[in-house]
Amino acid sequence: MLPLSFRIRWSLAGLLALALLSLPSVLPADDRLVLTVEAADEATALAGGLEQALVRVAGLRSPEVRELAQRLLLERDADGRIPALREGVPLEEGRFRLQFDRQSLRVALRDAGVPMVLGARPALLVWAVHEDAGQRQLLGSGLDGPGVLAALQALGDERGQPLVLPLADLEDRRAVHPADVVGGVTDPLAAAGRRYGADGLVALHVRSTAEDAVARAVLAHDGREYRSEARGATAGEAARAAVDRGLDLLLQRLVRVPDEPEWVALGFTGVRGFAAFRELQAELTRLDAIDAARLESLRGDAVTVEVQAAVDPEALVELLQAAGYARGEAPFDDSDVEAWLRR
Repeated sequence: MLPLSFRIRWSLAGLLALALLSLPSVLPADDRLVLTVEAADEATALAGGLEQALVRVAGLRSPEVRELAQRLLLERDADGRIPALREGVPLEEGRFRLQFDRQSLRVALRDAGVPMVLGARPALLVWAVHEDAGQRQLLGSGLDGPGVLAALQALGDERGQPLVLPLADLEDRRAVHPADVVGGVTDPLAAAGRRYGADGLVALHVRSTAEDAVARAVLAHDGREYRSEARGATAGEAARAAVDRGLDLLLQRLVRVPDEPEWVALGFTGVRGFAAFRELQAELTRLDAIDAARLESLRGDAVTVEVQAAVDPEALVELLQAAGYARGEAPFDDSDVEAWLRR
């Protein structure tokens, strides 16, 4: 007979395993979307905040998004609130904090047939040069006197769009020529930015004048370039407006009209244990194409997962590959699995 202490430890381990497996296996995407909006009154804040929230979920600004925002403002409940709004709090004069339900916004976009960026959004490295009185300066995370990169960081946060800010250290200054940024010559800028591992880049030239600032941006991704420009009262405002317009041009190629969500079985290798599955589950549900993911089985270092996706299985696999997953070999025969992937 086994020693009593060993049997106690074995029983506790079994109870712990059962407890883990009894945890909810469906994990929805984070459904809280909080925005701070500047507006003269609550009604104006809600109108602007709702469109901004829809742009955040859809990925880009479009006529369809604006039309849906106007429609949702009319669909209020008996208390005069729109269904997607959780909370609205005045912070101080001219500023409001609005909390939306992300899943409600996603469903509204899907029901209206609005094109959305359903996969991972490409990370873009920002090479920015500020020009003032004929002097040009390469901006970086520690060199942002004109506030250009701070404005772009805020833009990325609001849109849910990853923008990578370079260090502008000695290595960057040796590799990046301001003339290439000003001229929008993207090939040498892409080579100089390999250390950051971004998916594309922004070549941004901001020129301050006595009256205002002018910004010209070239966005490069997947072998294509998109150009935009804007003026603003400050260098930061001009840069933000130019990159904002360029993002809408770039992301237009990546949008899909979502389908009604269906459950699809996928297999993943290199996932050992329940904790690793939870990590995978969280990664999957960050994609707007996937509403939820639930555990099907754990076998060694392989896991099968059912995901509720708003795209067909083939498109889902393409989106996951674009998000960094690769096709993998099936470790065992399971005819119900649509595809095997590895992290």
